[in-house]
Amino acid sequence: MGCELSETTDAAEKIIEIPQPEPDLTPEELVRRAAGMRSWLRDHQDETEQRTGISEDTHKAFLEAGFYRSLQPRRFGGYEFDLRTYSRMVTEVARGCPSSGWNLCLAASHSLVVAGRFPESTQREVFGPDGDFRAPLPVAPSATATRTPDGYRVNGRWDYSSGVNVSTHFLGGVLIIDEEGGMPTPGLVLVPSGWRMLDNWGEILGFRGSGSNSVVAEDVLVPYEYVSRTYVAANDATDGPGVELHDNPMYAGRLMTFFNIQLCSIVAGTAWAAVDEYQRIITTKNSPLPPFRPRSHDPEHQRNLGLATALADSAQRIILSVADDYTAYAARGLAGGEPFSELDDQALSLTARQSGQLACQAVEMLASASGSSALANGQRMQRYLRDVATYKTHANAQHSWWATGYARSLLGVENPA
Repeated sequence: MGCELSETTDAAEKIIEIPQPEPDLTPEELVRRAAGMRSWLRDHQDETEQRTGISEDTHKAFLEAGFYRSLQPRRFGGYEFDLRTYSRMVTEVARGCPSSGWNLCLAASHSLVVAGRFPESTQREVFGPDGDFRAPLPVAPSATATRTPDGYRVNGRWDYSSGVNVSTHFLGGVLIIDEEGGMPTPGLVLVPSGWRMLDNWGEILGFRGSGSNSVVAEDVLVPYEYVSRTYVAANDATDGPGVELHDNPMYAGRLMTFFNIQLCSIVAGTAWAAVDEYQRIITTKNSPLPPFRPRSHDPEHQRNLGLATALADSAQRIILSVADDYTAYAARGLAGGEPFSELDDQALSLTARQSGQLACQAVEMLASASGSSALANGQRMQRYLRDVATYKTHANAQHSWWATGYARSLLGVENPA
């Protein structure tokens, strides 16, 4: 271990093993930087889609701005900002370019999972020596981690590994096999190297620039400590390594709500992007019929803009409230109060998904009111419509299905056979 610096905060003394690039960076400055990139990101949307991921220039800008370190523990070179700050930053980036927001978010956010659910020794190795860490997290256990005398041998393929194009490590769902013939159990595996990214992204309808390529691992050996028996439906991490190590309840919450905070922060940004584009359209185009005045003078277009702005704002306010409650519920459990329960996780996740539905509604309404020319190839409104349509196909966005599951839990009714 290198030289340890100590820093006193209002909550506790923080031990810092890896210095932050900008010790004085504030949450507000982080969000301001994200908002300041909006026009530049918007101007490069076409290029981002064609590349199927963010450019090296964009990646470098995100690095220098500190975006990737937002949720990373301060002990290991991160800024350890709260989830509200992170959500605001992601929404601002997505407002400039939804694909870039997705690419950033799904590469930067999983330091929180590592900090809460992997042992101290593993964290020190993967975050060290300079705190440069990024990893996707496709949670479906589509690969195996088989125990051997030397560690776990990892084999398999993960699709939709969003953010992998800029990642330093790989984190994915696996079936853990501890003994031959034994019952596999779901978990997560950290793979520092030896994994391979496939060149197979960009043909899906939306978020074509999100870097959501597939990943393959073939007989990659990882240490025992790089496999975690946590999973999406796992209990909270109040007894996990992150609580004692980092003294921050943010690292002690459940995963399903966290995953929805990620996605819905992006979709809220997409709704704001559509509002921006619609305002541009109605202030630069005239009505198609006499007296040929600006569309912005038409009460119907005014109404559309007002309603969509309310939807986008509601979507963002909901997801920020969920982000606050996520940490508050975890803190409550850590303080000896009511634990962050599975029912809490279901309720918060469902509310987050409602945010996503509102954001999609805003985009769909504005797209239909923008005119056919706004839906031509290369037009931003078409892109935003494709993006929200793709979000709505995501397993986590199946709002009605998840609502039914929550209601069953609330009522104490078992799933039908």
